[in-house]
Amino acid sequence: MKAAVLHTLGEPPRFEDFPDPEPDEGEELVRVRAASLKNVDKSMAEGSHYGSHRQLPAICGTDGIAMLEDGSRVFCGGCLPPYGMMAELAAVPGAFCLPVPGDLEDAVAAALPNPALSSWLPLVWRARLEPGETVLILGATGVSGKLAIQIAKHLGAGRVVAAGRNEEVLETLADLGADAAIHLDQPDENLATAFVEEAARASFDVVLDYVWGRPTEVLLESLTGHDVMAESPALRLVEIGDMAGPTITLPAAALRSSGLEIHGSGGGGTVPMTAILETVPRVWELAAAGELRIDVDTVPLADVERAWRRTDLAGRRLVLIP
Repeated sequence: MKAAVLHTLGEPPRFEDFPDPEPDEGEELVRVRAASLKNVDKSMAEGSHYGSHRQLPAICGTDGIAMLEDGSRVFCGGCLPPYGMMAELAAVPGAFCLPVPGDLEDAVAAALPNPALSSWLPLVWRARLEPGETVLILGATGVSGKLAIQIAKHLGAGRVVAAGRNEEVLETLADLGADAAIHLDQPDENLATAFVEEAARASFDVVLDYVWGRPTEVLLESLTGHDVMAESPALRLVEIGDMAGPTITLPAAALRSSGLEIHGSGGGGTVPMTAILETVPRVWELAAAGELRIDVDTVPLADVERAWRRTDLAGRRLVLIP
């Protein structure tokens, strides 16, 4: 079969032949129809993710849309190394094959689960969002951040503040439900002022953080230990991604002088698998009803090496079609 085969960490995979997978007991051999290219896929291929590929050569791709032997479409993943979903065929655990609604196209169905779960699960399981609360999204101009705006509103947020680095995309976020926008690419002093002014309008209750690094430091420096936090006993920050940097400096006083709570959300969390399996169909239903929007670009799997290097996506999810 043909697949996106990774030979060296830090280099894009190549479109080439790879032995067909042989399913073990409890696995299904599926024909892949679409596989999205996500930040986690790139991080694993770079060697910077805790789940990075350890056995090379390997096929990239954590999940995708595939067809079972009986012709039904499913969302699936969990291939055993060195296999992945960016291939013509995959062997996947049968227990985790979710039926895909018939009115949802392959590319959208493949693109939605990962970025949608990255905000839905943190809001419900980590931050425990309450109706009417204010949510700040750091990294709102990316695919996950754009969905986070819509999902936060769907789950009852009263106010959503979108902070991002892509100015062109930032100007479109009101159409997705953002009540205010903050440009992250500005001097620290100006950024701190913007955070304080928005928090003064309605104190931030929840922060979904896809960027980490310096923007998060500026946020915490500007909000902790000041009067603006007086009416907010708990600022729940959920760390999801680190697109602006893998570390921050956090003064001890920031924790002692505020109600700051920092949580993490990722593959090592405590969200039960049942919650994931229940949430994905709900996300598809919202998309099919026009209540969730995601922008996708489809490319042939044969163009994976060139697609891997693309930097012009600006809030759109790239989906590979075998």
